[in-house]
Amino acid sequence: MKGGIMKEKSRAAIGFRKWFSYGMIIVLMVLMIPAMPSEASAKSIALSKYRALLNKSRISVLPQGKVIEQYKKIGDEYIYYDFKYWSSKASKVKFCLGCIDGDDIPDLILSDKDCGYGVWTFKNGSFRCLFWQDYYGSPVGFYYKKGVFRQNEYTGESPFSRQYYKLQIGKKRQLLQEEGCQFRPNGGIKVWSYTLMSGSKEKSVSCAAYYKNLKKYTGNTKMTPIYLHNNTSANKKKYIK
Repeated sequence: MKGGIMKEKSRAAIGFRKWFSYGMIIVLMVLMIPAMPSEASAKSIALSKYRALLNKSRISVLPQGKVIEQYKKIGDEYIYYDFKYWSSKASKVKFCLGCIDGDDIPDLILSDKDCGYGVWTFKNGSFRCLFWQDYYGSPVGFYYKKGVFRQNEYTGESPFSRQYYKLQIGKKRQLLQEEGCQFRPNGGIKVWSYTLMSGSKEKSVSCAAYYKNLKKYTGNTKMTPIYLHNNTSANKKKYIK
């Protein structure tokens, strides 16, 4: 009789510990959920911040305080001078969204043709600039969630460069490789150099080696072209989503 009572108590104790463990797991899961906002909610927050930014009367396309080159035409000549940038009129700004830096939270590309452009993202409660360039640069495309971004850099003359950058949060932008290009007099483009970059080192390679190296970073992902939109209410409603 005594042994039977002991067995009943033992089974009851095991059952209690089992259900207690289940209960603790559920409690921990409930406590952890608010501390880990979903990517969907982070995306919604970012889009809301982008709309609010584009609704302002003045918008910082580049990081504030950056010194860029400006020009003005006097007679038949252009006068160039240094200018400290702060903001642009909202009516001059164009925008585009794209998932560039590796997650599902879109990044915001802002452009003012007279000053340059910037690639911005909103994460962890603040705006961060992943890349910026003065008006000598033009955003061309990106590789979806691969962190690879392409721009063309112009010199004001016929030659220009196609440049591929690696963009990551919290890290300095990294120039991966570039092509030296030139417009042909009868139309089309001639590529006259292929260069791989490693820090400050440059290495000239063949066309095949150049694109093989690019594939290391982009895989089979094709480049998504960047189309900049005028900052209008209709475009914000259509594209900021």
